[in-house]
Amino acid sequence: MHIAIVGFGKMGHVVYQSAIRDGHTIAAVIDPYSDAPEVTDKKCDVASLANADVVIEFSVAEGIEERFRTYAEARIPTVIATTGWYDRLTEIEKEFSKKDCSIIWSGNFAIGVHLFFSIVRDAAKLMDSFSTYDPVVQELFHSGKGDSPSGTSLMIGKILLEELQRKDSVESARLDRKRKDSEIHLSSARGGSNPGTHTVIFDSPVDSVEITHRARSREGFAAGAIQAAAWVSDGRKGFFSLDDMLAELTG
Repeated sequence: MHIAIVGFGKMGHVVYQSAIRDGHTIAAVIDPYSDAPEVTDKKCDVASLANADVVIEFSVAEGIEERFRTYAEARIPTVIATTGWYDRLTEIEKEFSKKDCSIIWSGNFAIGVHLFFSIVRDAAKLMDSFSTYDPVVQELFHSGKGDSPSGTSLMIGKILLEELQRKDSVESARLDRKRKDSEIHLSSARGGSNPGTHTVIFDSPVDSVEITHRARSREGFAAGAIQAAAWVSDGRKGFFSLDDMLAELTG
């Protein structure tokens, strides 16, 4: 594949290295904020994407609607790994599912994380019958991560809300009050170099059940994004989530 990378921060660098190692060609590197020698364009537009077969974006949420429109106009398959825009997901999906585009998005492209999601969902279904087990979500990331909470934690919260009838909302802000019984608290910590740890705790007065996914490096995120790029560029049209790809691959 000839890949355009949009966003050349830590993850952009990992995608760049992983793609070359896997035998792909980097057609463009686009980032208005980076002065790295690999950057070919500061502006993401149709012209800057002209030599690419597919886009992988690990960028910032600011301006994402305009970039979506650029990808649709260029008719270029696109992987959206940028986080922090999910409050606009419904509107964006409604707009772009009607256009001639090929877009796949996720808050986390590591395949192991999505296996973790499946385990969390099954555990929540079991715990729904045992109200003494109260869920908590905790995450730890490196000091340079640009958003809080992570897209992954928000996806975990969504899974828990879907499976636990006694819960109706996720609270990710600082609590200066008693947490409501119907809430799930999601706590975030930032420090050091941790590439990402997520833990779901089901705590009761007598014991605790904990499920953890711990990333060892950023390579897993890059590998999943490159796999998604190959999938979405294989003649598919529409607005997809990574769940759509995994459902197809697992039958």
